Amino acid sequence: MFSGKLSGNRSLAGQLCRAVLGACVLTALCSLAPTFGQSLPSVNLPGLLDALLHAPPATGPFAYNNFVPALSVGASYTDPVFGTTVKRVTTDGAFDNLYARNMWWNADETRYWHYGKVMNLATNTVEYSGMPNGDTSNTGFDPVDPNVYYYFSGSSIHKVTLQGGGTWTDTVYFTAPGGATIKDLGGTLNWFDASGRYMLVRYGAEPSVYIYDRQNMAAGPYANPANGAVTADSNGYVGLSPDGQYIIGYEDVGGVYGMGQGVSWKINHTNRSVAASPTIFWSLCGDHGAFTSASDGRNYMIVFNCHNFDEIWRVDITNNAAGLTENQQKALPNNQRLLGPLDWSVTGHLTTVAKGPFADWAFFSTEDSNDGFNGGVSPWFPYRQEIIGLNVMTGEVRRLAHHRSRSLGANYFYQCRLSVSWGGKFVGWASNFNQSGVANIYAVLFAVTTAITPPQPPKDLRVQ
Repeated sequence: MFSGKLSGNRSLAGQLCRAVLGACVLTALCSLAPTFGQSLPSVNLPGLLDALLHAPPATGPFAYNNFVPALSVGASYTDPVFGTTVKRVTTDGAFDNLYARNMWWNADETRYWHYGKVMNLATNTVEYSGMPNGDTSNTGFDPVDPNVYYYFSGSSIHKVTLQGGGTWTDTVYFTAPGGATIKDLGGTLNWFDASGRYMLVRYGAEPSVYIYDRQNMAAGPYANPANGAVTADSNGYVGLSPDGQYIIGYEDVGGVYGMGQGVSWKINHTNRSVAASPTIFWSLCGDHGAFTSASDGRNYMIVFNCHNFDEIWRVDITNNAAGLTENQQKALPNNQRLLGPLDWSVTGHLTTVAKGPFADWAFFSTEDSNDGFNGGVSPWFPYRQEIIGLNVMTGEVRRLAHHRSRSLGANYFYQCRLSVSWGGKFVGWASNFNQSGVANIYAVLFAVTTAITPPQPPKDLRVQ
């Protein structure tokens, strides 16, 4: 586990922050500020910090087998174990393709996309319905404009702009050269970077995954497109790193233990090209993972290791792990175990914050298929059936809620897939609350900040 020490690659502000503000109280705030003079958030993050056994109640108003939140958008309750506020996002019981990417949420983190509906989490309403969409796995919000989302349709990407009074406009934003069909990217990762400048799109013959600079679309795609057949077409996925410096993905084939492998392609924005071949950086588990551009300037995949131990790892996507054993991969530079070993009956899903002061936070669900409908709550074990926050730089673990989804092996949509909004305000997940045949989206309000201005260092210490 992490010691909580600041990385040697942090900025001057991060290194001096403890001395200026006081180590014991504001260590967490220090890790959030890249330079002096920027506003720091005042944070009061939810959840429990211990590693103890926290079973859900078997009886009473929140009994594990019986309690279901009120059937109205925005209905909320206080988790009886972890003390967090859990909000109902959807009510129709429709199975949702929710997965790790942030594009399910709009730029100001007030809206959520749900099968032709836009749910407003500020007003607790279905703000728009009957919305146009194509492939729902790839439909998603713009990372900068809170009133815009995009969807694939034939050879085009459409841009929908939300207007007042429940109305909208629908225009063609991009058409593939030669009228080629826009193809699936796997539905797992963002196809915009967090700044909104770069876009990943897939069309035509292999290699088919292209990157465009949205500030100069007329210049066309970068050279050396990536192969989509071994990622998106093979039960894997492909997308962009939050900082827009890498194409990232997962190939559900190959790897030293035959469990597939994480891959990354470095992007050269100066030369408008992509690395000719990918770097294979991890092959110790399946495709459940998410990517982060962390505060130390590196890009990581937050992913399970499930070869000999059930663990959560932070893995540097620039490492070359091709052909390496488990121990050799673990020992690569900047790789770090974050949590585990967990119970072997547990799998899970992951998601990461894309931008802002909480970009070091990842979230994961622990999912135990032995937890059947109307099952007991004993024996229980630590971290079972939970939503958990994890700071990938400090190692801080925040246990947020029991997700209460049951019989996870019976139906894909019962699995507690989760997604965090762009800046970490909401962590959403799918749950059936012990009800067969339905699943809805629920969310915890995680990161709410009030800006404060840090003190200035002496003039001779300021970065020039």
